[in-house]
Amino acid sequence: MPDLAQSLADILAAVQRPGGFHVAGSFDIHPPRLEVTGVGPIALPLLPVQAKALLRVAEQAPYGRGPETLVDTAVRRTWQVDGARVALTGQRWVADLAEVVERVRRGLAVAGTIEAQLYKLLIYDTGSFFVPHRDTEKAPGMFATLVIVLPCDYSGGELIIRHRGQEVRVNLHRDEPSEAAFAAFYADCLHEVLPIASGYRLALIYNLVRVGPGPLPQAPDYGAEQQRLVQLLGSWSTAAPDATPDKLVYALEHAYTPAEITFAALKGKDAAVAQCLIPAADAAGCDLHLALISVTESGWAEYAGGGRYSPEFEIGEVTETNWEIHDWCLPDDRRPVMDSLPFSADELSPADALADLDETEPEFSEATGNEGASFERSYQRAALVLWPRTRRAATLAAGGLGVSIPALLALVHRWEAAGATSGDPLWHEARSLAAAIRTGWPTDLSVRRQASNDGRMRDLFAIQLRLD
Repeated sequence: MPDLAQSLADILAAVQRPGGFHVAGSFDIHPPRLEVTGVGPIALPLLPVQAKALLRVAEQAPYGRGPETLVDTAVRRTWQVDGARVALTGQRWVADLAEVVERVRRGLAVAGTIEAQLYKLLIYDTGSFFVPHRDTEKAPGMFATLVIVLPCDYSGGELIIRHRGQEVRVNLHRDEPSEAAFAAFYADCLHEVLPIASGYRLALIYNLVRVGPGPLPQAPDYGAEQQRLVQLLGSWSTAAPDATPDKLVYALEHAYTPAEITFAALKGKDAAVAQCLIPAADAAGCDLHLALISVTESGWAEYAGGGRYSPEFEIGEVTETNWEIHDWCLPDDRRPVMDSLPFSADELSPADALADLDETEPEFSEATGNEGASFERSYQRAALVLWPRTRRAATLAAGGLGVSIPALLALVHRWEAAGATSGDPLWHEARSLAAAIRTGWPTDLSVRRQASNDGRMRDLFAIQLRLD
């Protein structure tokens, strides 16, 4: 097949627009003065006695079906108070709302000014839900919906948002009473609210409206790119192992610290590429991670002038290079416990992604004793890392016990949570990985001794007993 790494880079180069079909997060709330006609001031976090008072003045929330507006508790079981009966005041609240709207504008990649117009106050009690539906245009210029869940004690009620084959599940509950959660999504997104398991939830619903002329913003559509990616990655999954690299490392544009290595924190085009790649990788049977890649080089340095007391050096010869992937993150932003995994130049996409490595300033050490002058330099960058699930066992086993044993433990936990059925796909996958680990078990005596001392040999033996 053609150069896989370059083909991946060529497809993703067409993904130009940042932003997604939804954005979610939380913020430190300065509680507003909230008053509802017929109830009066509402304390936050919401008290059960006031939630019951709100229910007494609220009406059953309807839903739209074509041109009709209907009330059916089998479709939607929620109570609402019209926005005209809700008063929100307080200078700090105005600033909080403005911050959320700006975060939403950037997350949805909307150019120009947008405005949040309060539409409804929704009250959910235990058992409240809303089946999958799409929002209708409720105001001129409306293009999206913003939900802000105020501090209250409840459980359940996750928001599920779907758009063009992609799906996200958003938990809008926050344990911290000084924190509020929000979610915004384009109006054409299919979304649903799962049942509230306990307690009461209070949510402000805003219509997001574009201010000024021009077409309404729309969610990005990368259907053509995703189709090409599925075809490319699917061919990779079925290709002979010796014909293509075992993994691909796609370098991202922006700089991120280890704490920022989450899919939710990706910026600009990086976020767009990830949103395009996540469903394509899954459909093509590939694992996808976000991670940091590090390159360290060391070697001999040469004297370049400067005099005896302030010598200057330049890189002479690179004698040792180490390329590693670390600080792993899954698309749902979970952090798997895995050691570093080596990678090579033929796995890099595009091939010249690390061209700026030479711009990294080295640290020089002067000659000491019989040792000549030396240098060392380090380079770090974020990347999306893929490999076919058909090669998962070989790829993880090749990374060493610090990568493969934690991955095997996680796989066995998934298998047991699914019912621990011998012969199912997870069982076969776990046995395949265990076999690859045994085949590649280190021959070096000191490494074998360390594996015995830190319990990895015991872990593998225990897992094998559970799988047999």
